[in-house]
Amino acid sequence: MSNSLFLKYATLGTMLLIVSACQQVQAVAEPAVLTQTSPEVKMELQQQIQKAIGGPLVKLADNVYLFESQIWVESVVLKDDKGRPLDGRHMDLANLFILQIEQGRCQLKHNKSGQVFVLEHAKCMAEKQRFPEK
Repeated sequence: MSNSLFLKYATLGTMLLIVSACQQVQAVAEPAVLTQTSPEVKMELQQQIQKAIGGPLVKLADNVYLFESQIWVESVVLKDDKGRPLDGRHMDLANLFILQIEQGRCQLKHNKSGQVFVLEHAKCMAEKQRFPEK
């Protein structure tokens, strides 16, 4: 094989390797905080949490996800008319929900199940952008 033919194949191989490497770069979700909140955003968060864990809508603070990317939500404990847990002791662990941003989209991740919910009304930014000292 001549040198010029070898160089052409080597160049072509290198170009194909670069193109395939670029296509395999995937966006990584980063912990995020809300840039603003509203009743619509709060309701959307409540509904997505309800989808993940079931039960009634959870109560969220008005400033939820404005300062932290994570919240813990306790599981619903069904109680009898005297306020006692129906199944005796309540042993369920709390659920961790992480607000994250990926490719400019705000998402809510249920850590236990791995479910990710894309939020339509929420606007967020990477937590490290808002709070670089963290």
